Amino acid sequence: MNALNINQVATKVALGKSTIHRLVAKGEFPKPFPLVGNRVAWLDSDVDAWLEKRVEAARQQPETAEA
Repeated sequence: MNALNINQVATKVALGKSTIHRLVAKGEFPKPFPLVGNRVAWLDSDVDAWLEKRVEAARQQPETAEA
């Protein structure tokens, strides 16, 4: 089990930190858990599961022809 900080999560999912926080607030991204003091972290497995759902959703979308 690995805990990731916001910088690691941002790198892993190729999104900005503010975008991640916005998605968390909307319930569209895994919530972090308190680690120590004011520090929070995400479980690597939670982030992986979120990525897998995004990939699966993208694969189910019909392909559009490019002009």
